[in-house]
Amino acid sequence: MATRRALKHIHISPTQIPYSTGAAVQHVLVKNYLDSKRIPDIVPRPVPTLLTMEFLPVYTFGRRQQHDEESMLKFETLKRKVPEATSVVTMRGGQTTFHGPGQLVAYPIIDLKEFNLSSKCYVRMLEDTTIELLQGFGLRAKTTENTGVWLSDIEKIASVGVHLRRHITSHGVAINASTILSYFDQIVACGLPESRATSIEQATPEEWKRQMGGVKNPIQELGNRLADILQEKLDHQLEHGKL
Repeated sequence: MATRRALKHIHISPTQIPYSTGAAVQHVLVKNYLDSKRIPDIVPRPVPTLLTMEFLPVYTFGRRQQHDEESMLKFETLKRKVPEATSVVTMRGGQTTFHGPGQLVAYPIIDLKEFNLSSKCYVRMLEDTTIELLQGFGLRAKTTENTGVWLSDIEKIASVGVHLRRHITSHGVAINASTILSYFDQIVACGLPESRATSIEQATPEEWKRQMGGVKNPIQELGNRLADILQEKLDHQLEHGKL
C-alpha cells in the first residue's frame, strides 16, 4: 500500500484578499514542487497542499481568451462597468468567471503522479468533492456535460478550472456560498448564455443560516470541510488506485 500523503490546508485569512495575493502564494507553492523535480537533491518533495481563500471582486479569464478579440473587448468593458472589480487573465482553462466575497476559492497544489491520477480523473475528483460538501447542506448537486457543479441543468453553483505543469496542479474550484450573484449578470458565465449562478445561501437559506449563522468565518469553515473531504478521496485513490 502506498504511504499516506497528508494534505496541508492553508487558508489565507481573516478577510477577503486581492486576487494577486492568492496568485502569488499559489505561484510559490507550485514553484517548490517544480524545483523538487528539477533539483531533487537540493529541494525536498513538498507536502500536498490545499490553498483556500476569499477574494475581493475579480473577473478572471481563461488563458486561451487572451488571444480572442471579443473576450479582450469584454475584459476592457468590465473594467469600466464594474470599477470595484479587477479583471485578470489567468493560466487556468475555461471561460470568464467571477470571484468575490462569499465565495470559497480552493486551489489544490498536488503532484498527480503521486496519486496515479489523470487530469480527467482529477477534475472529476474536484467535482465529486464539491458535491459531497454541498450534500452537507442537503443540496443534491450534480455534474453535467459542462464542467463545474450544478443544482440543475441551468443553475451553476461551482466552477472548476485547472492548470497542469509537469503533473503539478494549480487553480481549482470556486464554490458560491453567500456570493453577491448580481456580479455574474455582467458576464456569460463559463461561456454558457442559458446558465445562471446560484449559491448555497440562495438555494437553502435556512440551512445556511443554521450551520453558518454563528460561525466567525464561514468561508474558512467551508474550506476546512472541503479539505477533509479531499483528503479522504486522495487517501482512497492511493489505497485503491481509482475513484
